[in-house]
Amino acid sequence: MISKNWSSGPDARGRLKPAPVVKPFFAVSSASATHHLELHDRLRARLGSLEEPGEVYRFSDYSSYYDDELGGPVWKYLVGAGELAPADRIVGLKLMAEELQESYARRRSDGTFARTVNIDPGYINGWQVVLATVKNHSHRIYLAGGIFGEVTLIFRGGRFEPLPWTYPDYRSDPVLAYLTELRSIYRQRLAEKS
Repeated sequence: MISKNWSSGPDARGRLKPAPVVKPFFAVSSASATHHLELHDRLRARLGSLEEPGEVYRFSDYSSYYDDELGGPVWKYLVGAGELAPADRIVGLKLMAEELQESYARRRSDGTFARTVNIDPGYINGWQVVLATVKNHSHRIYLAGGIFGEVTLIFRGGRFEPLPWTYPDYRSDPVLAYLTELRSIYRQRLAEKS
C-alpha cells in the first residue's frame, strides 16, 4: 500500500524538479507525397509556430504497416514545434494527435473507419529522441492516459545512434539529419532562455 503522506510536489530537500524542457516534433504519414499544409495550420492553431518541415520520404520503402489503412503507398516527414515545452506535455500532444487523426478518418465500404493520416509526436532533448505511442511493448514505459513512451535514439559521440528497437526509417539519413537539426535548434533556444 502506498503511503498517504507522499506528495507529487518538490520534497523538502529540493531533489524533485519540474519537467525538463524539450523540443516537440510530429511525424506525419499519409498517402500523399507532399507536406500536409492543412494539418500544419491546425497544429499552429494549437501550438503556435512550427519549424520548417523535413524532407518527405517514402515510408513504404521501410514498412508496409500503414499501406492498407492510409491508402498507400505511404509517405512521411517530420515537423518540429516552434516552441520548447515541458517533457511531460508529450501525453497531451499524443492525445491531441489522436483527435486530429480521427478528424481526417474516412468511412470504409464495410462501415469501419480508417485513418488517412497518422500523426506520431515525439521530443528531442540534448541526449535522446523519445516517441509517444498507444502501443505497449517490452521496451516502452507507461506514461498516462493510455500513452507509452519509447527512447528510440540516443545522442552519443556527436550523432544520434539507433537502439535495437529503433524503426528502420528513424535510422535513415533524412530522418537523422532533420532530428540533428532540431537538436541544434533546441540547444540554441535553451541557451537563449538561460
